[in-house]
Amino acid sequence: MKGLINAIKQNKVRGKSITRQLRDETEAFLSTKSFGTQKNYRKWLDAYIKYCREHHNCKTHDECFMHIQDYSGYLQGKYSASTIHSYLAAVCGFYNVPMDLIAKPIRHTAEYTKSRSDNGKKFRADNNIDNPRYERSVAFQRVVGIRASELTKLEGRDLVTDESGHLCVFVKNGKGGKDSLQRILPEDEVFISEYFKVGEKEKVFQPIELSNSIDYHHIRAENAKRCYEYYLNKINNEEGYAEKLADEIRLRWKLYCTKKLPDGTIVHKPFDEKLIKGTYKIRSKNKELAIEYGLPTEYNNLALAAVSIFHLAHWRNNVSVQSYLLSH
Repeated sequence: MKGLINAIKQNKVRGKSITRQLRDETEAFLSTKSFGTQKNYRKWLDAYIKYCREHHNCKTHDECFMHIQDYSGYLQGKYSASTIHSYLAAVCGFYNVPMDLIAKPIRHTAEYTKSRSDNGKKFRADNNIDNPRYERSVAFQRVVGIRASELTKLEGRDLVTDESGHLCVFVKNGKGGKDSLQRILPEDEVFISEYFKVGEKEKVFQPIELSNSIDYHHIRAENAKRCYEYYLNKINNEEGYAEKLADEIRLRWKLYCTKKLPDGTIVHKPFDEKLIKGTYKIRSKNKELAIEYGLPTEYNNLALAAVSIFHLAHWRNNVSVQSYLLSH
């Protein structure tokens, strides 16, 4: 009996199991994330804690910290490269470890299934983009391209002018719980303005207009491609435009590219000039996919950054290429 009691005590920390204690200690970090991110990160951190307890008998986070690379290897063969990145993103975020320090499988756009033409949704009646009920939302997405969940929040007061004088749609509590400004191309300003001729706090779209399974992500991707061509044309044909655009990107980054630390402090991420210099080249399987579908294998980084920051609020050129410009 005494041995049993001692064993129980060794597996407790302040009256809680070690696993429970480790999970509780992640809550301060999770509290800095949006609700949706919290849900996913909590699941992925719990999975890592379980792995550390079962495979390495870890009792503290200092001990768990030592096994991130082992965990990456453990996940391989069980999940896709994209899913492994998601699991590791939560772990690396909590332990403040740069993702590029962890060896992991490379994600290839060729392996993504989101927004593929053969995903089965096309057989559903409520996925018909030609249905008159969804005409307004589809037309809006073709020239704005925000996320489907963000459409439901739009109000009459959400058409604004940004720090450089461009008309934008203000997106409240978007991905990651952050607000963002979705720039409108000059040729679309009059068209989009009509949508916001409602009361300041009145919804732009009624629920019936958005109750569907339309692949808005694909429409968003098509708009991203259109915007890229717009910026590339201006850069190549309008004297002084490249410098002007670069300055606008730097300003937007300075104002809006922030990160919330576990203690609640908001810090601004440093701007890397490489983001807007030179050429972005696609390699490996992604290059094969681009060639197969007749898509570019190289992109102008300045035009790409403009799309990433002003139209997708992703802040990273590689995400814009892999998740949007390479879609078909």
